[in-house]
Amino acid sequence: MEDISQYDDDLWDDFEDDWFAPPEITYQEAVERLRSLAGQRADVVVEWDGKRKGDGRRWRDDARVVFTGAGGPRIRLRSAAQLPYVERVVGSGVPLPERHAIWYPQQGVITARLVGDFDQFHSALVRSLLPRQKRAVDLEGPLGADLAGVLASTGAFQVSEEADGSGRSLRLVSVPPELSLLYNTRDGGGLSPSLELSGVSAPDAAEAQKTLVAYGTSYLFGLARAQGASLRLWDDGYRLGSRRGPSYSTKLRFPQRQYDTEPAELYGAGNAAGRHPVERWLKYYQVLEFYMPKAAAQEVARQGVAKQDQAQSPYARPGRTRSLGSEQNQLDAVIDLAVTQAEVAGLLRDRELFTTLSDPAVIQHVETLEDDGSGAPLPGGDYRAAISSRVYGIRNRIVHMKEGGGQRGTPLLGLHSREARDLAADLRLVRYLAEKAMEYWATDLP
Repeated sequence: MEDISQYDDDLWDDFEDDWFAPPEITYQEAVERLRSLAGQRADVVVEWDGKRKGDGRRWRDDARVVFTGAGGPRIRLRSAAQLPYVERVVGSGVPLPERHAIWYPQQGVITARLVGDFDQFHSALVRSLLPRQKRAVDLEGPLGADLAGVLASTGAFQVSEEADGSGRSLRLVSVPPELSLLYNTRDGGGLSPSLELSGVSAPDAAEAQKTLVAYGTSYLFGLARAQGASLRLWDDGYRLGSRRGPSYSTKLRFPQRQYDTEPAELYGAGNAAGRHPVERWLKYYQVLEFYMPKAAAQEVARQGVAKQDQAQSPYARPGRTRSLGSEQNQLDAVIDLAVTQAEVAGLLRDRELFTTLSDPAVIQHVETLEDDGSGAPLPGGDYRAAISSRVYGIRNRIVHMKEGGGQRGTPLLGLHSREARDLAADLRLVRYLAEKAMEYWATDLP
């Protein structure tokens, strides 16, 4: 019997199980117990062909516990030692895969994966539990083990709905093995936090997830305000576009041109890999913004008009919006002066970059680049006006943080949204434009 499944393989095939205790029953007995439990549910299937072979490093043809709902996770049973944790999930847990969480309806508890700055969390944990500790704590030493023990037992930063501790409550606890198994996460040891929300009463998984997001988000905001810890709930917004970053020339020559100080500093800040993609994008955009007055002045002189408001964008915009009094049209002027049609065409020969910039699903509600029907750039096409519109559209979606969205009701581009994680191609584009603008307005060194 071949081990062929209608379900996809696991996201990771190298999940380690050496942190589980030695098994007390055989692997086959563990599988049979799971099959018996799964038979009581309509949304769980246990797959196994009865064969296990060693390749010298690990066992192959492991049993798989598959949650068959849309986006349902899978657990690969590596060892019978994992049985108690898998039994708990199959016996009483409801996966919430969009948030990498598990809801236990009978207990009224949800445990959820967190992401963010764990170093900040560790500092906040030390401050709250050891207020007199002045020196840096070695988290690999005995004190770190004590902190991990606190997370695993009583948890940290617990808050309750009622003064007597009744009602709903939230706390941070170490990542439970069930959560790690279900979503194949590397929990990073006992000091990695997860969120536990108890006292949950919900009619179904959808409502349970809404409760998690509502209370979890508010709790983590309060934690950030009170303790400076930057944590957030995981969500399933995977990247749609290119993940590839900018390419670098690696060639460094003795300087012959003088670049403006402020844009050079902004450009350097945009290159900082530790910054959030949205923040990096804005730094590059600020370089373009710096040169808008210079570009507008050149357009006023070139068009022979007396005032900036009388000058018009170099690109074909609707008549009533072409005035250089608007920032969008000033951006047109910067791009028109800084890059040529041929230079942009050369940049867009990168198929991966062009494919992302022409896909309306990657960054929504902004200009996309038109292709020739086969996914390639239009022969002889001048994409500068479209690029300017795209850059300005992203700028508006980031900086217009009014509730309900920005101009014309377009939604904001949130810091932790899927689109923010998909900014790689647009980071390459705006970085390129910033470079070209700095080069255009650079002067000879004395």
